[in-house]
Amino acid sequence: MTEFFSPGQKFPRNVVILGNDPLWLDDIHRQADEIGLTQLHITSNPEEVLARLSGGFPPVSHLLLQPRCAGNLLPEVLDLTIGQSSGVTLVLLGEQDPQHAPRMPHAAVFVPHPTPDWLADVLEQPRPISSKHTSGDSLNQTDLNYALDSSMISARYQPVVRLDTGVPIYLEVLARLEHPTLGMLLPDLFVPKIENAGLAWPFTQAVVTRAFTDWSEGRLGSFGLGLALNFPLDVLLIPEALTWLEQRRREAGLPAERISIELTESRPVSELGRLRHATTTLRGMGYQLAIDDVGPDLRDHNALLDMHFTAIKLDKNLVRESPDSVIANEFLAKTIASARAANLLIVAEGVEDADIWRRMLRLGVDQAQGFLIARPLPVSAIAPWHKNWCARLDY
Repeated sequence: MTEFFSPGQKFPRNVVILGNDPLWLDDIHRQADEIGLTQLHITSNPEEVLARLSGGFPPVSHLLLQPRCAGNLLPEVLDLTIGQSSGVTLVLLGEQDPQHAPRMPHAAVFVPHPTPDWLADVLEQPRPISSKHTSGDSLNQTDLNYALDSSMISARYQPVVRLDTGVPIYLEVLARLEHPTLGMLLPDLFVPKIENAGLAWPFTQAVVTRAFTDWSEGRLGSFGLGLALNFPLDVLLIPEALTWLEQRRREAGLPAERISIELTESRPVSELGRLRHATTTLRGMGYQLAIDDVGPDLRDHNALLDMHFTAIKLDKNLVRESPDSVIANEFLAKTIASARAANLLIVAEGVEDADIWRRMLRLGVDQAQGFLIARPLPVSAIAPWHKNWCARLDY
């Protein structure tokens, strides 16, 4: 396989412009020459921008966008810039269109008219944060019930690849809440509220149903990848949940061995016997099983290693901290050794740069997930990401 990275490789600013207004484009060229900006790609094709935003090398640092040029792909283009720690800075060129305001992520910078130094200014300033788009505090029980009943919960798909070859393995299904006034909310802003409100089971059903629909409609099944589904502990212990899952899987025509159930744990495991029964049942049906978010704060993960799990996923914060934290590295070494002894696959989340990729490979991690590979993708962005990524592989 072609080497993905050079040791210590860093990526410069990589600016993409989606627009066709000569006034803006001429000004961008002039200012880019003045400041020495070399990583600059200009296009009027929204599909090309979607492919570039999906992930890859080098990652896009800034998207300069005339919204009308995105056409009916504007929601997907905006989606791939929303609220991520290593995300894209979105710069909107021209007057703000009020009809798009609910979908505008908190990273948006508005430049209504060209000024002499606007390009240098937007490349240097920190990404702005608007509490309107970063807080789910206003969500109450009524809002949550309505969200589940009115299809406001949608699915995104983040690829996982082998670390040694880069070959894509599966897609983790992640939830988004598309609120009519708060905009797109990330899981940290609404999932804890849903679980605390006792709605974890209908929420899980909503996300799984969306993913299986995307599969059965042919938008996921053509890539030869599996699906990873997040199941909270409380849901995994509901007997009818496993029956429901199996029925929906069969209806979607998705083989059980292509599905990994990821145990998400926000509470201590107090009923190990019931959990063992659930994991035994799932493995008997052919499903894969992973322990999610394994890190120093996860309770009871050692007690889970002999419960028929097939993989562990290292917490993204632990992985990100590993270059600079003795505690993180000690935990990683111990956990990886325990997982190896239990014959478990090891997946690193939060792989966001070349140094982390190589570090995880040296530690013996099997698979990787993170922004260096791909963002959580709307279903329409999976095909361009898959094509671009696989073009780098020797097959």
